[in-house]
Amino acid sequence: MQDKIVLITGGSKGIGRACVMEFLNEGYTVVDASRTNVPVNNPSYHYRETDVSSEESIKRLFDFVIEKFGRLDVLINNAGISKFANLSDSLTEDFDAMFAVNVRGVYLCARYALKLMIPQNSGDIINIASIAGKTAIQTASIYCATKHAVMAISKTLMLEVRKHNIRVAAICPGSVDTDFFNQPGSILNSERSSILSPADVSAACMLIVKSPVRALINEIELRPTNPKKI
Repeated sequence: MQDKIVLITGGSKGIGRACVMEFLNEGYTVVDASRTNVPVNNPSYHYRETDVSSEESIKRLFDFVIEKFGRLDVLINNAGISKFANLSDSLTEDFDAMFAVNVRGVYLCARYALKLMIPQNSGDIINIASIAGKTAIQTASIYCATKHAVMAISKTLMLEVRKHNIRVAAICPGSVDTDFFNQPGSILNSERSSILSPADVSAACMLIVKSPVRALINEIELRPTNPKKI
C-alpha cells in the first residue's frame, strides 16, 4: 500500500487518530489534517496544520498533497465539533461553528479531493456522520442538523461521482468513547464502558476501502452490541 495516499481530517485524537493508526498499520501514506500536531514516529505520517472551515487552509492542504504525492486515494472527513444545549439555550456562535466545521469542512475537502480523484478515475470519500444524522437527540438539535446535512451531501455526491469510479460512503456511529462526551450536558458520561471505541469506526473505514472496486458501500450504521442507553 506504499503508493496509497489517505487524507484524514481531525487525526489528532478520537476516531481520527484511530484512523491514522489503522491506515499506517495497513501500509498507507497518511496525511493528518488537524489543528493540533500529535506526532507519530512513522515516515509515512505527514502532519499539516489545517482549519477545515477555511477554504484558504484547505487549498494549502491540497497544494501540499498535489506537490508531494500527485494523487489522493482516500479522503476521510472526520473533523467535527459539538455543543450540547437545548435550542432555547443555544448560542449563535456555536451554531455557526458547528456548521462551519461539520458541514462546510466536509464540502470543501470533498470538492478539492475531487479535483484529484476525477482525473485519476478512482478514489474513496468517507464521511464520518453520526446516528445523529438519522434521528433526533435531545440537547443536540444543531449537531443533529449538521449530521443530517452530511448524510445529504454523502448520498447526493455518491450519485454524482460513481461514474468516475469514485465511491462515497457515510459512517453513522452510535455513541463512541471520545472527547465528544467530555462536556456539560452529555447524556453518556457514565456509560462509556458500553459504547463503541474509535477503533471500531476506523475498522469500518478500512472495510469500505478494502471492498471490491466494483462494489460501493454508501452507508454503514454502526452500533454497540450491548448498550446501556443507546
